[in-house]
Amino acid sequence: ARQWIPIIKLKENPDIIIGLFHAGKSGTVLSGFKENPSMEIARNVPGFDMILFGHDHLVENRKIENIAGDSVLLLNPANTGQVLTDITLKVSLDDNGKVIGKSIDGTLADVNKYQPDKEFMSLFAPQIDTIRQYVSEPVGFFTDSITSDDVLFGPSKLIDLIHEFQLESTGADISFAAPISTNASIKAGTIHMSDLFSLYKYENALYVLQLTGKEIKDYLEFSYALWTDRIEKDGDHLLLFKEQQAAGEAMRAKLKNPPYNFDSAAGIKYVVDVTKPAGEKITITSMADGTPFDMDKTYKVALSSYRGNGGGEHLTKGVGLDSKGIADRIIYRSKTDLRSIIADRIRKKGRITPRTLDTWKFIPEDVARKAAEKDARLLR
Repeated sequence: ARQWIPIIKLKENPDIIIGLFHAGKSGTVLSGFKENPSMEIARNVPGFDMILFGHDHLVENRKIENIAGDSVLLLNPANTGQVLTDITLKVSLDDNGKVIGKSIDGTLADVNKYQPDKEFMSLFAPQIDTIRQYVSEPVGFFTDSITSDDVLFGPSKLIDLIHEFQLESTGADISFAAPISTNASIKAGTIHMSDLFSLYKYENALYVLQLTGKEIKDYLEFSYALWTDRIEKDGDHLLLFKEQQAAGEAMRAKLKNPPYNFDSAAGIKYVVDVTKPAGEKITITSMADGTPFDMDKTYKVALSSYRGNGGGEHLTKGVGLDSKGIADRIIYRSKTDLRSIIADRIRKKGRITPRTLDTWKFIPEDVARKAAEKDARLLR
């Protein structure tokens, strides 16, 4: 933005400059660059009249003043097309047609208040039918239901199913995976492609990286520091909440960090001591088959491309790698997305019995269970 705004002004002489960014408002670094810098750009790079942005799935409609004292409109309709931005731009012209004044205002329109346009629906009916056929395709059979209700509180059939598919598909030693959703469920019976969007809704590919045992521990320490609080006395929380919203059970609590950054591991056995401070919670006892785990040994680790590109900062802040260091460790990139890989595995198996691998747990168990029961009520 700093490079191009002066060039655009000089060569194009525009009356209005609009930034359109697939980048959220603020926060997080992705493998050497800022993942969500839209607010920072609006404030620090003069020239934009408005910035339309997305990616962080958070609704935003505000005007800010940039460092030059000019007003910049920021609009984000979030995700799933439930809300659209509606912008009114007015310009004043002199007798020669030159813009001498402008005003920009934006609103967020709830599309659920409108009836679908019949002509539009008719025009796109063939494409809609193609999508319906695709998501209705039977993929396999689950003998038991799975849900995301338990993903924050210990081993989960849903997450462990992803772990199993990642390990089977790559031959990796260890798998990292996080809950992509905390309100997903798939009922027992015939599984359709639409169900797999509940299991894994993003278009991430599958990577395999080489990490040492020490780096694997550091990775998990970083993950569980985002995920869990420290329990020092009765009444403390297992989960890490936003402080102002964890005061009482009358309020619906909110997590401090997004669950899609709460990676657990499979392929190793470990415990998470919830009474210990961040950075000292993880003890890895062995590989999943009982053989020794070596801090100095290099292991093959399966994870999503989002994480493998630095998303969530597990590999950067957690492990200490820079973007080049991460790239040098990648030994495999899938040609298809992870959901397609999962679908192929289910088709080959035909019948799946979801199970928890039970290779990790929170300790002390009584302390963690009591806190988990309380925190589950807060999240309802």
